[in-house]
Amino acid sequence: MDEYPFRTVGIIFILGILLSAVVMLNHPPSLKSGETDSWWMISLNLVHGQGYSLCLTRYFPFCGLSNQVTATREPAPVFLFALFAWIGKESLWIAGTVEALIYLSIIASIYHLTREWADSRSAVMASFLWAIYLPALELIPQVSGDLLAALCTTIGILFTLRARKTQRTRDWLTTGIFLGFAVLSRSATLVIALVVIGWQMIEAWHQQLRPKDIIRPVLLMSSLLIFILAPWLIRNQISFGVPVIGSSLTGYNLYRHNYMIDRRHYFRYVGPEEGLQAIEDLVFSRPDLRGDENEAQMDFVYRNEALQIIKSHPKQYVLLSAYRFFPLWFDWKIAESYGRQTNRYSYLIMIIQALLLALALAAIRKNIKQTWPLWGSILAVTLVYMAVDARLLYVMPVMPLVISLSAVGVKKLLTSSSVN
Repeated sequence: MDEYPFRTVGIIFILGILLSAVVMLNHPPSLKSGETDSWWMISLNLVHGQGYSLCLTRYFPFCGLSNQVTATREPAPVFLFALFAWIGKESLWIAGTVEALIYLSIIASIYHLTREWADSRSAVMASFLWAIYLPALELIPQVSGDLLAALCTTIGILFTLRARKTQRTRDWLTTGIFLGFAVLSRSATLVIALVVIGWQMIEAWHQQLRPKDIIRPVLLMSSLLIFILAPWLIRNQISFGVPVIGSSLTGYNLYRHNYMIDRRHYFRYVGPEEGLQAIEDLVFSRPDLRGDENEAQMDFVYRNEALQIIKSHPKQYVLLSAYRFFPLWFDWKIAESYGRQTNRYSYLIMIIQALLLALALAAIRKNIKQTWPLWGSILAVTLVYMAVDARLLYVMPVMPLVISLSAVGVKKLLTSSSVN
């Protein structure tokens, strides 16, 4: 690992190819895999000339033939998969191959990220940990924006670390580009861009840099972020009459996962059947609804109803948000919400997550200033999802950052044990 790190990463890359093939052969891509039925269907509608459209009544009960304009899924993955659906004659195997290529790209990206702030040995270890990371392998047969968001976030934070050293314009520009496309893949990663921009300004100010050197990175990243997000915001403004930022499912998730906080047993993840019943009950209780509301209008209804409940029960909301740390990082009780039992494999994933978090904390210790782009991003995404909706899938965009920290944590533990 020390003398031939690139060769070692090459071997890990081959391992990743083999693992990808095994996963796809054992779990062939299908519309029933994860969120494929939404991401892939929008891509196919684009290919068929039906525009950026989707109708899933479990989210928006009034959608139909004349009301299918959607913003449920972010555009970057949708357009990427639409391109390969057109090239590959709408084959889900082609889509799975694209996901595998993204997963493999993260092996190289996480190596360069970890090497940027640590060393080659830790970087190789991080690549290996990502290659065998089971939740990432599970995403390969699915069509979603999670792996693409993870790749863009990893590269964005890599260039954040590099730009802090070099202060080169091109590095700040690259940071802004990749963090912008991360937001267009999973909108919650917007908080990562805000953390990077805000903290960089504070750090530069504490270093007593010239005003020009304080403002320039902020302006470069902010301008690029706005430029990249503008087409999506403008499209939503034209389609819905309001500039939906990210996804129109925010209000839905806020209501579904918080509607029950006025009840006795509210420490739980709301499964799909319970969520559907909650939406049906809400629609029935609102005679003012016309029956032709679009996604943005229903998002407004969901959001307002949820906020009223939260305002009426602030203590319960805070406690429930704290509880959501466990389903977010460990998928705790998620299986039960879907009518299944937590099995041995699920417990294995929980153990892996616990180990990775513990090792990441070991790496951060006495290294807070250098690693703030990593742990700041992880913390920001964690808090955002804890406030709304939480399951392990949602932290995938920052898992390469966790694994990068964990690899250094492993090295610290091995070094300390060898000294002792």
